[in-house]
Amino acid sequence: MLQAQIRESLNYIRTQTAVVPEVAIILGTGLGALSDQVKDRLEIPYKKIPHFPVSTVETHAGTLVFGTISGKKVVIMNGRQHYYEGYSMQEITYPIRVMKALGAGTLILSNAAGSVNQYFEAGDIMLITDHINLMGDNPLRGINDESLGPRYPDMFDAYSPDLIELAYSTAMKERIRTHKGVLVAVAGPNLETPAEYRFLRLIGADAVSMSTVPETLVAVHSSMKILGFCCITDKCTPEVLKSSDIKEIIRVANETEPRLTRLVSEVIRQMP
Repeated sequence: MLQAQIRESLNYIRTQTAVVPEVAIILGTGLGALSDQVKDRLEIPYKKIPHFPVSTVETHAGTLVFGTISGKKVVIMNGRQHYYEGYSMQEITYPIRVMKALGAGTLILSNAAGSVNQYFEAGDIMLITDHINLMGDNPLRGINDESLGPRYPDMFDAYSPDLIELAYSTAMKERIRTHKGVLVAVAGPNLETPAEYRFLRLIGADAVSMSTVPETLVAVHSSMKILGFCCITDKCTPEVLKSSDIKEIIRVANETEPRLTRLVSEVIRQMP
């Protein structure tokens, strides 16, 4: 069933473009401007692709973009779907299956995240080294299709150490304040309580978000290399915790976007 759906999506996309992408990119908060750097651009609305879920979040455009960035062929999700929108885990990760089928071997992810590490500031960037899944679900539940991936995928080094080091060294050269850390994913859409933030810090998280982990699970299942970025939009440590302002979170994300876009573009250029 899933294989048949992927083929239908692929067949439609192939009527629009023959591009075989090297890199798949999900433009979460903080990375939307990267789409503007695509050369030889072709854009396909999600709603035209069979079986593709449509994003309902206002700041997510909802188009699949093909072209080149820094000399490499890419496919970009200009806007993602979230579990809290009401989709199943399988639905929100379906685009990963399609991008893999298109030929992409590397996946770059970004998100907006709150910091539970006292040393991270709003406006910083965090490279994801590991994650904790507290979303209460897993996109790999159910009957496994061995042609798509193994029943029990190994999550050791889920985020590529080579790509992390490339991104970190690039950030240092570009003088972009960047950390490494552990992401914890929660279902949302509400922000966390003070007690929950304290708990997340105690279990080893550095940042908290409502996305990215499901896509990572499916990408690992699909044998893709993964590089993940968090745009730190607010501090959620007990010492400075205050009521959250969504407008302020979006403002910080917008201010961080040029730095994250420059960093990702340069990392893509240097990828082997």
